Amino acid sequence: MPRLIGKRSNPTPAIALIAILAAAVAVSLEYFGYINLVPGFGRTTPSPMISQMEEPSEI
Repeated sequence: MPRLIGKRSNPTPAIALIAILAAAVAVSLEYFGYINLVPGFGRTTPSPMISQMEEPSEI
């Protein structure tokens, strides 16, 4: 049985998970139009609520 007393924990998996989650949040915000870092990527309306407020003839 290995001795775990005095061993330091490795933060690499937690840092990798945080980086992946941050990238996923950034991509979803870009796709839904809340940020615009890549022109032409994602939806044309920033929120589904805006499309509900438009007139049916505009859709």
